[in-house]
Amino acid sequence: MLFPTFERLYRISFPEFEQRTFEHQAKGLMAENYFLHCYEENSLFVGFVAYWEFADYVYIEHYAISDKVRGQGYGTRLLGELIASTNKTVILEIDPVVDEISQKRLRFYRALGFVENDFPHVHPPYQGKFHGHQLKVLSSGRKITEAEYQQFNQDLKLIVMEK
Repeated sequence: MLFPTFERLYRISFPEFEQRTFEHQAKGLMAENYFLHCYEENSLFVGFVAYWEFADYVYIEHYAISDKVRGQGYGTRLLGELIASTNKTVILEIDPVVDEISQKRLRFYRALGFVENDFPHVHPPYQGKFHGHQLKVLSSGRKITEAEYQQFNQDLKLIVMEK
């Protein structure tokens, strides 16, 4: 079972305020449109992608590659496969670009065809002890419209964060 391995990578890859609690993760896994894909190659855990599929788009909530294989092309391959598997726009969020690490992350997503959207965006808190945090919304292939952003933001608040 890969869940304990996933859980370890999840906990070290995201700050606590960007993490679901174990109970919140279990609730999400019960949702019919939430998917958690863990990837393994030659018995080595590579990483995971956790995403939500909606009528018009796919929202990548969390995505991480093991530091044991980072820099070997797995991130590009796994995310590229997800994008290629759907005809829907793929939406994800990244931290504001403020340093070399965040610039490198943006370059990675741009190389996969993601573009930045200019909507001011605050991700709701995962846990009551935290506040929402500002993130940048990226979308695959094209900018999303104001209406598409509003739908995403509503789904984020009313579905993703409630599951």
